[in-house]
Amino acid sequence: MNASVLIVGAGPSGLSLAIALRQNGVSVRIIDKASTYQVGQRGAGIQSRTLELFKILGVLPDILKKGGFCSPMIHYLPGGETKTTEVIAYMENTPDRPYINPIMVGQDLQEDILRKHLAKYGITVELGTELVSFEQLPDGVVSRVVRTRDGQRFEESIQSQWIIGAEGSHSVVRKTLGLTFLGETRKGDNMIVGDIYIKERLLDKDLWHLWGEAATKSVTVVHFGTRDEDKYTLFFMGCDLDAAKATSSREEFIKAFYGISGRTDIEFGDLIWASTFQPNVRMVNSFGSGRAFVAGDSAHVHSPTGGQGLNSGIQDAINLAWKLALVQKNLAPQSLLDSYSQERIPIIAAMLDKTSELHMKTFTPGGTQAGWARGYELRQFGINYRGSPIIVDETPVHGEEIFDPYRSGNDGTVRGGDRAPDAPGLTFVKDPTRKTSLFDIFGSSYHTVLFFSDDNIAVVEALKSYPTGAVKSVVILSQNPTGVISADYVLADGDGYAYKHYNMAEKVTKVVIVRPDGMVGGLVRGMDGLKKYFRRIFV
Repeated sequence: MNASVLIVGAGPSGLSLAIALRQNGVSVRIIDKASTYQVGQRGAGIQSRTLELFKILGVLPDILKKGGFCSPMIHYLPGGETKTTEVIAYMENTPDRPYINPIMVGQDLQEDILRKHLAKYGITVELGTELVSFEQLPDGVVSRVVRTRDGQRFEESIQSQWIIGAEGSHSVVRKTLGLTFLGETRKGDNMIVGDIYIKERLLDKDLWHLWGEAATKSVTVVHFGTRDEDKYTLFFMGCDLDAAKATSSREEFIKAFYGISGRTDIEFGDLIWASTFQPNVRMVNSFGSGRAFVAGDSAHVHSPTGGQGLNSGIQDAINLAWKLALVQKNLAPQSLLDSYSQERIPIIAAMLDKTSELHMKTFTPGGTQAGWARGYELRQFGINYRGSPIIVDETPVHGEEIFDPYRSGNDGTVRGGDRAPDAPGLTFVKDPTRKTSLFDIFGSSYHTVLFFSDDNIAVVEALKSYPTGAVKSVVILSQNPTGVISADYVLADGDGYAYKHYNMAEKVTKVVIVRPDGMVGGLVRGMDGLKKYFRRIFV
């Protein structure tokens, strides 16, 4: 069976991409060389911005059911003293940021949820299927894969229009494209992560427990199971850590814990899994070429400090999905895909700087506490594409603007390229008893155009000239309309949040174009600006 897009790798990035493409009506196949689904927590932190993207994909309720807020950390110091650190400061949700707090969900649970949602579209992960090579042709891609079934290996040729590598740092797609993967390996900064059962409930499940210092040897114990489950994840770090020995057997794994913590009173059960690694800090010079692209760890690897990598990979996927879908359906020029690299490279470069800074703090003598503290910008609300060539922003500015790709979106304004804020309390003009929010309207398969005036009727009508289903119109009024408006949604800003969050009292622009990835693609005054934006998107 052939498909429009072949996705290589079934981690969170590949699965999110597959869901978004299917929501756009694009056929996919997703393969993974592993013979079984992944076990283990690994990337467990889901940042606030990713929660918003999961809302767009429709998977958020299931994610929230499995997740919980990050617990404080207690550091056991020499001499019996302790120090408690708030790893992530708890904050109250706000109307524009209804998912302001990151949550913890084990990566194996994340992937299980994403697979179940993908199955709703008739797609399952093809396990035991490894990409060996591929060739790009003018009108498609031919991939050679090897399937392993009951110990037997079979070759297969898969034809697709596109191929996306989301298969990790040893990506065949990246290597075949010849993309550079420059950076460094943090040799000596040894790390181990593993899941194990603890029989005796001697550790408070509502705390992270830390012994030692990462500059030499440390171990962190985190409860990741359900309340009635005694499953914990152990993170070992340290230049003096014999990682190979500690992962050679269950006994050595436990012995490493006893040696660092001194807590020999804790009795362990089965070791579920364990792995050792040294952090790499690397990224590509381009996110793709021709009909082949990379996302997630295939495009960038980093220190796990800060919990940014998995989230960045999911954001890669959602950025690429809507653009690829429009091109595949001949609604957009192939040049639109150039913006994938143009938008993501500055973000990933900034992300690597931030995670490396936290890593250095963690591995500096006496720096363990500073290395575990997570600042507000790591929630990723400030990530923006303000410098993107496909963004149109007609907001008046004075002087030269300098954009920080990770923080400018937190400057108190809403500009072209920023995340689109939520606005609850919107009521339907035709039925004021019904309420909705912008986050309930945004979707992964269409642009949402917000009109903050009822004098833009001609502009609303102009949207009908664009491809059916590719654009939704939303008129948001501060008072009852003066005439008949033919839009997908005609809403009253009952609680005033839409006008407030989009700064409409101060803006000359009255039309906001929200992309399928929940980013503001355009802030325009009217018809000319609207056409200017969509000329960069549609053929």
